[in-house]
Amino acid sequence: MTAPALPTEDELLVPSEVARILKVSENTLAIWRHHRRGPDFLKLGRQVRYEDSVIQEFKEACRKRCDPVGPRQRSGRR
Repeated sequence: MTAPALPTEDELLVPSEVARILKVSENTLAIWRHHRRGPDFLKLGRQVRYEDSVIQEFKEACRKRCDPVGPRQRSGRR
């Protein structure tokens, strides 16, 4: 029996990559980590890494859903 596969280096992102994906600064990511906000991250020694799947889930959780509506109706008052 083989051991379960660990995430490969390709699946781990550095903060600069995540900042680009989320369109925030690396400093914003650091502040989020300090305040325990934002996407979950891995601390590997002194290095910070993010799993790509976690970033995709975070982006989806931030998505705002809107119901489709027709043109805005004007009130009868003038």
